[in-house]
Amino acid sequence: MRISTAWSQQLSFNAMSSQQTKLAKLQQQLSSGLKISAPAEDPEAAARILDLDKSITKTEQYQSNIATTRGRLNLEESALEAANNIIFKAKDLTIQAKNDTLNSSDRLAIKYEVDQLLEELAGVANTQNANGEYIFSGDLATVPAFARNATTGEYAYQGGLQQRALQISTTRQVADGDLGFNVFEHINSSSPAADENGKRSVFNTLKALSDGLGASLNATAGVITGDRFLRYGLDYSAATVQFDLIANGGITAPIDLSGQQFAGVEDVVTEINSQLTAGGFSGAIQARSNGNKIEFASVATGATSSIQINNTSGTFLADAGFAAGQVKAGVGAQTFQAQLGDVLTDLDAALGSFLDARSSVGARLNALDNQESQNEKYVIDTKSMLSETQDLDYADALSRYQLQFTALQAAQQTFTKTKELSLFKYL
Repeated sequence: MRISTAWSQQLSFNAMSSQQTKLAKLQQQLSSGLKISAPAEDPEAAARILDLDKSITKTEQYQSNIATTRGRLNLEESALEAANNIIFKAKDLTIQAKNDTLNSSDRLAIKYEVDQLLEELAGVANTQNANGEYIFSGDLATVPAFARNATTGEYAYQGGLQQRALQISTTRQVADGDLGFNVFEHINSSSPAADENGKRSVFNTLKALSDGLGASLNATAGVITGDRFLRYGLDYSAATVQFDLIANGGITAPIDLSGQQFAGVEDVVTEINSQLTAGGFSGAIQARSNGNKIEFASVATGATSSIQINNTSGTFLADAGFAAGQVKAGVGAQTFQAQLGDVLTDLDAALGSFLDARSSVGARLNALDNQESQNEKYVIDTKSMLSETQDLDYADALSRYQLQFTALQAAQQTFTKTKELSLFKYL
């Protein structure tokens, strides 16, 4: 085989170029600290690195969610503790007010204290976090959990129906708060003033205490309230919807919402009251809003007062959260001592509700701590795997660099010697 001078030099040049390329690659690895500078160098390892990076980023977001949830739950715990203290103070005042030796002036002074406690409790129930979100409003965090009804003077829940939850792992979510409806409103009651489900809000309990201390022991009207929120309104533009409202066991008012569309609960109330007025029933029956819910009340008061709803056609009862035939009678004026006895019982029930909520908060805080530890270990393990995949072993790389540099020097010296070979020197 004949090897020309040009070919011999080309072979030497190729050898030097190959060694320089390998040396440059090692220099790049040493400067970056990474085994792979471009995905093309090792596509399988590059894909694995991307997956590990994504997994770490996602888990770090879970850790951030845990910190956020913990802060919100700690704020709720503080609010529940404050509410607990308010109710204990209200119990002390109630026991004090039951003393028959007190005169009307003494009870009026206690009433003023109760009124302040009521406002303070409403403030606690409308606690906001650093972002201005109402912690007891669930998925309607921008809306105050409770608002005072201008018609009745009672506080009504107007927050959301769903708890908010944050993802703390791939398969786990934790609620970052409790619904004010469950904590403050939907409380078991033994009072005749309880709703048709045997519930009374702690606000109404304190209001009853205040009314009694002010000698306002008036009879109450029959009232039924739907349990579904009408925040998105009702659309009956293509439906027949009719039902009857029956007051005091005999006055029947037919209501027809067929073919109409309502943006919200206030629009529904306005239309129903308009029909009641047109039919001459406004002196017996009234529709009104209660937060995001609708309720119907008998205008009369006392034990003979009652309100009932019966379906004729359509889905209004189900849409608004009523049951066919649902009825509630009014309550006659209670004696002062009987009313205060009911108040004490209901305040104890409220304390039980707060305790349940606090227990739930504690359980979730423990769950956050456990999950945080798991996530932290997972991040450490995943970073270790990522390091093994992408990080350079400097000791090994420096050793290879030295060998490569020696090989390059040898190739260069070989090229120098080969270039000096020529037959012309022997002529």
